[in-house]
Amino acid sequence: MSAWTDLFENRTHSLVMYPHPPDYSSLSWIGGNAPAFFDDNPAFAFLREQNYLFYLSVTLPDTDAMEPVPGQEMISVFVPADYEKYLEHNIYPTCDIQVIQHLASTESALETYTNTALHKHSLTEWTWIEDGAAADEPCLVRIGGTPRFIQQEDSYLTALHQDGYDFFIQIDEDGYADGMVEEYVFGYGALYLFAKFDDGKMIDPLAGCWQYS
Repeated sequence: MSAWTDLFENRTHSLVMYPHPPDYSSLSWIGGNAPAFFDDNPAFAFLREQNYLFYLSVTLPDTDAMEPVPGQEMISVFVPADYEKYLEHNIYPTCDIQVIQHLASTESALETYTNTALHKHSLTEWTWIEDGAAADEPCLVRIGGTPRFIQQEDSYLTALHQDGYDFFIQIDEDGYADGMVEEYVFGYGALYLFAKFDDGKMIDPLAGCWQYS
């Protein structure tokens, strides 16, 4: 049985990541500067114009090799600087969190999108766990398996499922390291990314919703 099947079809396993002190060889990170991919990129000028801040970039694993490979694709997440804006629009199809899939890129030297209240941490390489397994400490990023919702309400998922989206990645603020944030981005909550899955491929990742406790 393939890793893809375990992660996204049977959903018996997940891949998880944890934060650790900045390591500039890391291919995934939270806080700090956005990937250099976004430097002066006219396709994403709206991020600057609409006052978005960088949150996180995760290099996607090769589900055969089970490890990040330079040159693969990554997911970057940007959040409006105005908390009230994305608090009001927190559920698909009007969720204001931007999720962008792009070729893997190193961190930019520019602070165009930097959130000074979120202190940069690198992310560990992916760790393979059974979906029901309790990790030694809360993970920050979980890909595949089943999400751990804070609020079990169907209204968060109805439109997503109607449009063919399924759970992809959970980013959980319970997994932050000590001293990592001055203000919780999601109200000490979690962000849930969804995507479409077909024939061993993932397409169209987006922010499905975010919840807080």
